[in-house]
Amino acid sequence: MIPPGDASGDRNLEAAIGRVLRLGVLTSSACLGAGLVITLASGSTGVAGGLLTAGLVILLATPAARVVVSTITYARERDWLFVALTLTVLAELIASSIAARVFRFH
Repeated sequence: MIPPGDASGDRNLEAAIGRVLRLGVLTSSACLGAGLVITLASGSTGVAGGLLTAGLVILLATPAARVVVSTITYARERDWLFVALTLTVLAELIASSIAARVFRFH
């Protein structure tokens, strides 16, 4: 466990979260941009629709990936309180996604 007052654990977590957020946003932007260009250039929605959907899914999944990275980092640091808290948040995100899928209201 990292001793209190040691900022190296915080820096590691911030760096890991920064990488996940950058990767998610860049990948999402690339998919959305490519899908938009293909749609405007050809009017086709086949491949373009897949890219646009992938871009949105990646963008929506990025915050959940941040929670997963936080959980792993806290576990490596043996900070069990924060592991429990981030696992609770992750469980709530998963439950919300399942509930939204199962109980679609029209």
